[in-house]
Amino acid sequence: MAVYMTGDIHGDPWRFWSIENFCNNHKTTTDDWLICLGDVGLNYYGAKSKKKEIAIKNEVAKLPIKMFCIHGNHERRPSEEDGYIETELCGEHSIRGHVLWNPNYPNQFFAIDGEIYVIQTSERTLDALVCGGAYSVDKYYRLQCGENWFEDEQPSEFTKGLVRLMATRYPIDIMLTHTCPLRFEPKELFLDCIDQSTVDTSTEKFFDELYEQFPADQKPMWYFGHFHGDKYTDDYVMLFNDIIELK
Repeated sequence: MAVYMTGDIHGDPWRFWSIENFCNNHKTTTDDWLICLGDVGLNYYGAKSKKKEIAIKNEVAKLPIKMFCIHGNHERRPSEEDGYIETELCGEHSIRGHVLWNPNYPNQFFAIDGEIYVIQTSERTLDALVCGGAYSVDKYYRLQCGENWFEDEQPSEFTKGLVRLMATRYPIDIMLTHTCPLRFEPKELFLDCIDQSTVDTSTEKFFDELYEQFPADQKPMWYFGHFHGDKYTDDYVMLFNDIIELK
């Protein structure tokens, strides 16, 4: 059993094809996992195009791997209205903890913000703290064009409090988030057409404070997506197109 990781997919058929190709090349099964660091695109269209959303989920359900999805900013949060229930992954699973799951799509699991997950990789056991969400820099463009924008895209104050509490009370090996601490922002990837003074960086500032909260010798490795680039450092990994194995 292996645990892999990638960045934003946005429901892109080409990306899902590349994941399928990856699975075939690595001979994965549904005992293996793919962590998606937000903006997966499985809960995007909703009532606007329910058939399209169901078609995407049905195609992803054919992949020989389990999807573990962090909440992004360009997607709805899973809800009971969409058929999601809370269940617990335990025992034989490489990722253990409470998740949201729709039994119609058995290989698609959605992480709960503030939950600590026990992840068994091919080499070790990791405790991972999850917190999704981010600000959409294209918010006003989306509203003007009638595209989807989700008011609860960023973590609430309650969620931030829960995440802060978990980080204080339990040892954390890795952070799984959509965006990143302010100090890690890849400014070289910022869009020239966006006035950065208008961007709400409250989630990034929260993560920065959280990072400071960890003792100097116990800083977790931070994994995130959101910025549409791949970057590897000693302190964090940012993913977009790349698929890596978590070890």
